[in-house]
Amino acid sequence: MEKKVHFTLLIGGLLFLLLSNHTAYGAAIDPSLSKLSFSGFLRIRTWYTSSTIKVPDTFPATDQHKDVDYQDLFFRNRFNIKVLPTIEIRSVFDIISALGKEETGFSMEEGTTNLVTRDVYTVIKFSDRSELEVGLKPFSLPGGYILARDATGIQYNHDFFNRKINAYAAIIKAFDDADDTFGEQSDPPDYQDDNIYYAGANITFIPDIKSETYYVYEYDRYTTDDDPREATLSWIGLHNKLVPGNWLIRIGGIYNWGFVRWRDETGQVIRSDINAGLLEFEAGYKFNVLHCSLIAEGATGDPDDPDDERSFQDIKSSHGFSLIAVDNTGGLAIRGSGESCWYGLYGGGLKLQSTILDSVLVKIKLMHFRTAKELERKGKKSTWFGDELDFEAEYRYREVLSLFFSTGVFRPQRAYTALEIIDHAPGGVILEVMAGMMISY
Repeated sequence: MEKKVHFTLLIGGLLFLLLSNHTAYGAAIDPSLSKLSFSGFLRIRTWYTSSTIKVPDTFPATDQHKDVDYQDLFFRNRFNIKVLPTIEIRSVFDIISALGKEETGFSMEEGTTNLVTRDVYTVIKFSDRSELEVGLKPFSLPGGYILARDATGIQYNHDFFNRKINAYAAIIKAFDDADDTFGEQSDPPDYQDDNIYYAGANITFIPDIKSETYYVYEYDRYTTDDDPREATLSWIGLHNKLVPGNWLIRIGGIYNWGFVRWRDETGQVIRSDINAGLLEFEAGYKFNVLHCSLIAEGATGDPDDPDDERSFQDIKSSHGFSLIAVDNTGGLAIRGSGESCWYGLYGGGLKLQSTILDSVLVKIKLMHFRTAKELERKGKKSTWFGDELDFEAEYRYREVLSLFFSTGVFRPQRAYTALEIIDHAPGGVILEVMAGMMISY
C-alpha cells in the first residue's frame, strides 16, 4: 500500500512538472507564433487523355489509338514570418507527384517526396505606399504572355495619386556561371548571362477602366549545346479592361522587337531581326447570372518556325486560352506552358459562363483556330488549324472545398497536317477529361 502511495505521488509530481513546463513553454512561444501565418491548398486530379492522332511531344506519331490515365497531387504551403511590422519573410514549398508513377515516388515500391522550394523572399515596406521584394519570388506580367515564373531578383512597387497608379520595376537574374568546385562562387564567370529588366504601371484614374502598361528588356547570352540561342529583345505592352455596367470589354496588345541568333550545324551564325506583335480581345455582357463573351487572341509569325522574324517571342510564358490548343493547366497541350503560346496562330470564339444553384460555376467555350499565314506543304495551302469545345464545372463549399470537372475536345484540320505534326489527313479528335478536388486552408 505504501509503495502504491509513493508511486501515485511520483506520477502526480511528474505530471505537475510537465504541465507547468508546458504552460511556461507555451507562453514563451506564443509571441513567436503570432508572427507566423500559414496558408495553402491540397489538390488532387485524375486525368484521362485519348487521341487517334499525334499530340506534339506527347503521343507517338502512329495511326493507333492512344489513351492514358493518371493522377497528380499538388500540395502548396505558404509560410510568412513577420519579423517586424515593416519586414516580412515569405516562402512557398510545394509537394508534387504523379500518383503511382515510379520515377516520382508515391508508388507501392517507393515513398519518396518531391519537395520543391518555390519561393523564399523578403518584403520590406518603406511606407503604406511602397515596398521592396528581394529573393526567389514570383515574377509575372499581364496574361503571362511574356513572363510568369519564379526567379531570383528584386522588385520595387510604389503607389501614386492616392493609389490610382501603382508603378513597379524589377531586375531578374535568370542565369549565371560563377560557381567554383568548392561552392564558394568565387571563380570568374563565363558571362553566359540572361538578364531581364522591366518597369510598368497599373492605372485606375477613371472608374470602371483599368489599364496596365509596361516595358521589358532581355539580354540573353546564356547558351548550351542543346540551346545555342542568344537574344536581345524588347517588349512594350498595353492592356485595358473596361466594365461599364453589365458590359465587359478587354483589349490589349504587345509589340516585340530585337534579334535572336544561333549557330547551325555547320557553325554558321544565323540571325533573325524580330518584328512581331500579339493582340487579345474580349467583349461580353452579363444577363443576370449568364455571362456571354466573344473572345479572340493571336500573334504574328510562322507557326512552323518560332525564330522567324515575325514570330512573337517570350521569356518564360504561362498562358491559357483553351484546354488543349493553348493550355497551361496540365494534361495535353499543343502549345503549352513555358513556350510562346501564339506565334503564327490565332483563335477566337464564344464563351458562356453561369452560376447554377448559387454554388456551381459552369463555363463553355467554342473556339476556332487558324494560322496567321498560309503554309505550303506538299503542294497544299492551309490556314485552318482546328476547332475546340471545352466544358468546365466547379462546386465550392464554404470557400474551403472545391470539386471540379473539365473536358476538352480538339479536332485538327488542314494546317495541323501542313505543320507536319502528322503526315496524313486528320480523321480523329484529341480528348481530355479531368476531375479533381482541392482543399484550401
